[in-house]
Parts: sequence; structure tokens; C-alpha cells
Amino acid sequence: MFTGFIEQLWEREMPDVDWYVLEHRGVGRSSRLECPVQEDPSSEDGADISASEWPACIQALKAQRGDDLARFTTSADADDLARLIERTREHGKKVILYGASYGTARALRFLQKYPEAVDAVILDSIASPGAQYLSSYETQFDPVVKELSAICAVDPVCGAKLGPDPWAKLDALFGKLTKGHCSQLGADVALFASIAPLFVQLRSLRTHLFPLAYRIDRCEAGDVQVVGQYMRALSGLSSQADGGEPRDSVVLGTHVALSELWEEPAPTSAELQERCDAQRFCPGAALEIGQLYDAWPRYPHDEFWSGWPRSSVPILAMNGLLDPQTPIGPAELSADTLTAPHQTFVEVPWSPHVVTFESPVKTAGAAPCGTQMMAKFIADPEAPVDTTCLDDLVPVTWDEDPAVVEVLFGTQDMWENTASPAPAPRKAAPVDWAAVARLARERSLRVER
Repeated sequence: MFTGFIEQLWEREMPDVDWYVLEHRGVGRSSRLECPVQEDPSSEDGADISASEWPACIQALKAQRGDDLARFTTSADADDLARLIERTREHGKKVILYGASYGTARALRFLQKYPEAVDAVILDSIASPGAQYLSSYETQFDPVVKELSAICAVDPVCGAKLGPDPWAKLDALFGKLTKGHCSQLGADVALFASIAPLFVQLRSLRTHLFPLAYRIDRCEAGDVQVVGQYMRALSGLSSQADGGEPRDSVVLGTHVALSELWEEPAPTSAELQERCDAQRFCPGAALEIGQLYDAWPRYPHDEFWSGWPRSSVPILAMNGLLDPQTPIGPAELSADTLTAPHQTFVEVPWSPHVVTFESPVKTAGAAPCGTQMMAKFIADPEAPVDTTCLDDLVPVTWDEDPAVVEVLFGTQDMWENTASPAPAPRKAAPVDWAAVARLARERSLRVER
């Protein structure tokens, strides 16, 4: 997926740049950590690993890898990158390191171990050492929804539908679902709660969060039909992208999460559940991974754990203000910590996770603002960061492309039912809620580069 972005966007915007993508050891073709039996498509949860499959998976992993599991670390990844740079560096060419999400943790660890080995670094959606932990993931979505609710309240379309306090409307809807509201949809409140974070995480779906909530709250026959159509379309679009050689590794992701990205002392399962229960939008990722903490063969912390680098190289650090995965609060620590000359932190309004891709601008045909800033930084890392594209950002609105509405909602209006809906030619297939929940879980657990 990441190489696709390079080919489709960055090579067009930066044709003179040579791109190298290093697989973290433990994924793809780099000694992928896996549990072949539990990840077999014919197994209980298909290519995913269910809660009941994890114990056998862990035992198989220990038997297969043994002490070598301690070699699959963020610090070892930094050493791999250092060797790659040493072997590919060309005289007279700058070497600039880019990392997004967990990739920023990789980049920062590299700078800890090799503080002057590259000419510049770009940090996109920052996993701040000592502050950003996957174990606190469940608490990060509600604050973003509250920000979106405030935007909705003053939007002429969304505010007219949800009223002056959209967050209160959402909160009340979850309460109604707890009591069995709109049971015709065939999903309970726990299922809705597991799916809801998807509409916070993905910019392409944020526009749909409040229209869907509005329809579920009203729950007329037309609303049930439209919401069902939407969920079927969403799971169908997801399944089209499946297939091919597995490149990611949920096993490696879990290994790194529990060894590097977990609070100490570790929260108990009960504490993780309490955190989740206190949220309306709880992805459940930390809760799912946390159940494995005691049994997992974690590797010990080294001297670099939770630390920041001391490096003088130019750094461009960017984070979206509406990012639930690496929230702006912890990300802002980079502005306080990376303070050498030509080290700059940029907040990007409205952007969710991965600013270089998720910061669209109004100018037709122009690259996302994050990519524009990145390209100019690469051209001259010591020049002041050009942030003029921030004035051109596309704001959060509820003015969706009619073609998208037609495909996902199966109607021409996201919000309202038509006076005389056309009769369905045949009975609609039931919603595969498990597939939708699986999509939400996969997105929540995905570790970026």
C-alpha cells in the first residue's frame, strides 16, 4: 500500500527523488512473523487471529522463533536502516528519512542511535516517545469526535440536522441503542461501538458519521434500508481490496506494541476495559492486544526506550489536529523537544492520521498540503518551512460527492428519505456486521510505516 502512494503521488510531485522503502524485520519478505495455522484462510477467523486462536499462536511462535524473537525490535530495525543507507548512499546526494505513525518511532529511534547519519528527517503523525502508548489508544477517539461535533454544530447542513450539540445527540443515541433502539438493523450497541471509530479514523468516512447517526436515531423503514445498504457497500468495497501475498504482520505489530508501545506499569485487563467503557467511540484495539500481555514473549527495554534523540539534523514534524491515532496533545511534545535550528513542528487543521496524504487542498490538481510541505523541505531542509498551503486546506464539511452518496447510501440524500422510495427489486441481503466489525478492527490495528 505504501509503495502505491509513492508511485501515484510522490514520484509525480518529486520526480528527482529516489525512494527506498525498508521493510521492518518481521513483515512481508523480511522473516515475516506469522502463525500459519491460525492465519490460514480456512481457520476460525480466516486470515485474522481470533481471541481463542492467540494462545496456540503464541506457543507456535515461541517454538518457531525462540530467543530470536528478541531480535525483532525497533532498535534492530534502526540498525537495518543504517546498513541500508551505508550501502546505497551516493556521493553528493542528500539522504532524508521519512516515517509516519509507528514509522516516526522508527525514525526517532534511528536518530537516537545514529544522530547525524542522515541529512534531514520528516516525521508525519508523531508517536511521541514516553507519551504515546497503544495501551491508551481507547481514550483517543472521543476527543476528536467532540471536535467534529463542534464543527458540525456550526455547519449549515450538519447543524440543522443534529442541532446545537451534536455530541449530546450522539451520546443520547448510544444510550438508546443500549436499550434496544432500532433493533431492525440487526446490530447491538456493542457492535455499533466497535464500528463507530472507523468513521473518526478515516477522512473519507467522516462526512458520513453524522448522517448515519441521524438516520439510526430516526430509524424509519427508509433509514433502516439506507443504513443497511451503506454497511453492505462498505464491507463490499473492503473485500475487493483483499487478496495477494500477506505483507503486514499482526504478530509483529503485537510484538512491538507490547514490548515498545505499552505503559509501565502495564494496565490490567480490567483497567483497559474501564477505559473502553468510559468512551463512546472505543476501537477496542488496546483491549484486544492487552489480553495477551502476560503470555506474550516480550523483549526487554533497551537504553533508548521512551527517549528522544539529540540530533542537529533538520526535522519537519507534522501532525493533524483531528488525528485520533497520534493525537495532537502528545504530538506537540516534539515542538518542545526537537528545538535545534531548522527543526520545525507544524499543526495541520482538519487532518486525521498521515498528513502527507490526508490534507487535501482546494486548488484543483494540487498535492495534499503535507506533501507540498514535504517536497519543499526535501528541496532545501534548512529553509523556513513553507506552510502557505495551510490557507488552501479543504475544511470538514457535509457536502459529499453525489456519486459517493449514490454508491454507499444507495440514495441521493445522505440525510432524508425520499417521499416515494423506489421498491427494491428483490429482498436485500442481510448486513454482514461481522465483516464490517472486522474491517474496523483491521484498520485500528494497522501499524503505519
